[in-house]
Amino acid sequence: MSRTDAGSRTDADLAGRKLSEQHNARSSVAGSVYEPTFDAVLALAKEGCRSAFEEFFVALNRPLHAFCLARGSTDGEGTVNEVFLKVFKNVRHFNGTEDQFRSWVFTIARNQLIDDGRRAQRRPVESGIGGHDDWVGGNVEAEAIDQLGNEWLHDQLSILTSDQRDVLLLRIVSDLTVEATAEVMGKEPGAIKALQRRALRALHRHMTNGPAPL
Repeated sequence: MSRTDAGSRTDADLAGRKLSEQHNARSSVAGSVYEPTFDAVLALAKEGCRSAFEEFFVALNRPLHAFCLARGSTDGEGTVNEVFLKVFKNVRHFNGTEDQFRSWVFTIARNQLIDDGRRAQRRPVESGIGGHDDWVGGNVEAEAIDQLGNEWLHDQLSILTSDQRDVLLLRIVSDLTVEATAEVMGKEPGAIKALQRRALRALHRHMTNGPAPL
């Protein structure tokens, strides 16, 4: 490693430690954990700073995990890890605002879920009967409650079209703006608002009167 490379890495590490101290010292606000220093965090992430990557992970891990599970992923944690791996590999090519960054990350997640779904359709279906007997560790009761919650959510969302479902998950579960959701889905903001309105009406009718036309 050259002296220049070593010096750059040292500067990035020092900045990363300072960033970590700032992160620990301030209270986190939902949806803006790394604001108002997003540009600084992004710059450090592009240099390979571990603390910068941790900032992004802390800010987006939970909404990403919730989005993946609600959309039917059987391995939410694994999917999130795949998404962040792609983010880390390509972050140096990203240029934009914090909202655009969130849109970019969720676009990667949505594409990953679509690809996973296609691969699952091509694979033979494996029976899960008896598989849980081999599990060791973990909070069984908490996992069972979470599973019941996921099953209820899947049942409710199953009446929606795929676009309606994704709009609700991105807007409500992942807390993206209309504009960010539009960017993820490749649609105009007006179309996102219309999809959300129709989805909420369909869910309301389904929960009160039974299935409703989409």
